[in-house]
Amino acid sequence: MIDFTPYLNDVKLPVMNKEQFQYVTEKHGKEKFREDLAEYISQARPPFPFNKISKQDMITNFLDLKSFDTSKNIKAKDKIERPVFEKYKDYKYSFNEYGLGLIEGASTYNLVSNYFMQELRLNCGSYGFRAPAEVWQNGNAKDIWRCFGPIWRGINEKKILDEKVYMSAFRLGTYIATQFKPVVAKAIYELTNSQRVLDTSCGWGDRLAGFYTSSAKEYIGCDPNPNTFARYMKQVDEYERILGNNNPIIKEDRNMFTINASKKVTIYRCGAEDLPWDDINNIDCSFTSPPYFSTEEYNKGGEHEEDQSWHKFNEYDKWRDNFFLPVSDQCIKKSKHTLINIMDPQIKGKRYRTGDEICDKYNSKFDERFKGQIGMRIMQRPKSDKLFKDEQEKKEFMNNIFIENIWYFSNENNDLFKSATLDEFFA
Repeated sequence: MIDFTPYLNDVKLPVMNKEQFQYVTEKHGKEKFREDLAEYISQARPPFPFNKISKQDMITNFLDLKSFDTSKNIKAKDKIERPVFEKYKDYKYSFNEYGLGLIEGASTYNLVSNYFMQELRLNCGSYGFRAPAEVWQNGNAKDIWRCFGPIWRGINEKKILDEKVYMSAFRLGTYIATQFKPVVAKAIYELTNSQRVLDTSCGWGDRLAGFYTSSAKEYIGCDPNPNTFARYMKQVDEYERILGNNNPIIKEDRNMFTINASKKVTIYRCGAEDLPWDDINNIDCSFTSPPYFSTEEYNKGGEHEEDQSWHKFNEYDKWRDNFFLPVSDQCIKKSKHTLINIMDPQIKGKRYRTGDEICDKYNSKFDERFKGQIGMRIMQRPKSDKLFKDEQEKKEFMNNIFIENIWYFSNENNDLFKSATLDEFFA
């Protein structure tokens, strides 16, 4: 076995500069390097190489996001220069026909929430796929070996070995629970000119971060995960301090907390189906990204796992009829604007047409609250060079516009998204 001792950092993780990486690769060959590195990790178990985010990094990015003009990220449909691609080509309410506009948002500001949630998020697996931190901490050498292939391919242009390279390899080799971009949440709250907002799946605190950096004043949310619930309190405490409230008072009981300071926040520790809906009214914008059925298994094996919708409603029809549609209906009834970010889940090769089902319900001569969809631009995962005839074709592919769907519903006959250009909104 290769002796990695000369390359260990302070936590016993092998790291190498370009010269060292090339030397070990040439001396032992890529396959032995890969096998022995996987074996070493499985035996030594150094800590998982989470991204290093300092508190000052979080504060700086929070303030930058707060001052950021989100109108720069919004394009009307007729202002989009390139073709738009959805995950599925056969949506009944496709962007080509029902698209209203595009929201772009770099991941630059993701650390505003990831500072609090990274550890929990990277320990969240998917149906049939293990989380990256779980594979690193508990997987055998073969499990880890499977993830290490990209280290000698496209992700490692610098030909080095460090924490970022490990993370990039595991990002491709495992399932990583995705963040919602706080900048997109801020853009939507400000696009809808909202003061009072509702989030029925608080998730990784990304929309909470977007709220705190927006002009909105009140946030109501829920999530059944006790671990994220505790982190939300840390979020609001830190955000309040950044905004100048040095002694924020959070009122807490077992299943909810509130704060009424620079902003007003109420978050319940429960599933959205169990919210006190009679007390929730006059919402300007209900915006959420609900679980994609059982695509991500939040808090698997943890306390109150049974409260998660993927566990509580473990068949798609039950999940749709007892969670997704009733919760969406409450949001649409009680909100001026309702925006739902969800793509059709695919479990064991079977696709469930969640997007079509929610839009069908509110698109008839009796109910016309479905107004269309907004495309949220996402980065396309790199594909093998073998799929392209040359670098130019690969570059053009990566520059195409790929989106996730945000389905838009409204109780008002407004032209917010139907105008020829969204520029009018910001005039």
